[in-house]
Amino acid sequence: MLNFFKVISLTLTSLSFYSASISILSKTAFAGEPIIDRNCQYHQRTQAVFQKIPLRNRAKILLTSTFQVNHQKYTLQLLQFPNSTSVLCLRQANALLPQRLKNVSIIQDKVIEKIEKETAKTAIYIVTVRGEKTGDILRTTYRLNLTNPHQPKVTPLVIVYKN
Repeated sequence: MLNFFKVISLTLTSLSFYSASISILSKTAFAGEPIIDRNCQYHQRTQAVFQKIPLRNRAKILLTSTFQVNHQKYTLQLLQFPNSTSVLCLRQANALLPQRLKNVSIIQDKVIEKIEKETAKTAIYIVTVRGEKTGDILRTTYRLNLTNPHQPKVTPLVIVYKN
């Protein structure tokens, strides 16, 4: 009789663990990196965010580069979207969230093929932007000067035209 009660209690315990694990596993879980939108804002991966921000407006980080100006640390991020357009974001060391880099509309939301620091210790970047398919320009190389991060300057260096 004692063995019968052991079997019953073991069966009930197993059944309760099984039902608890089914209820836990049936809930939707979204693992991975947060979703980043075109305004450089980070969002938790939830069903509501997936519905609110379509796939075409979700970025992946292609580059993260730090530099220092006036004893302040900054981080420049290059985000790329599924249609290959890119957005540059800037974050100051003590700021919680990055901001979309302002006053650089000539390179924002364009196809950035390459970005690199001019030298290791400066806040100057060389940015190569691919021209639009309908235009006459194949690609343009710019100098992005972030020595004053709140008023960046973009200067065209080389323009390559199509045949």
